[in-house]
Amino acid sequence: MADATGWSVRYILYGVSYQMLIMMLSDAPRYVGGKKSKTNTNTTAEDEAAEVANFFRSNLKA
Repeated sequence: MADATGWSVRYILYGVSYQMLIMMLSDAPRYVGGKKSKTNTNTTAEDEAAEVANFFRSNLKA
């Protein structure tokens, strides 16, 4: 996130709300492959944001 925005890590941690970060992550452009995957393709932006949030939470506990 810091690379994409140019913000310092301190500003991200203390100056931006968690909800704003989640909205920025869900609005970020992403590559969608041309092949059909075997996973569920009916995911919403909220589901993707929750997956990203869970990933960051799991890495912060270590």
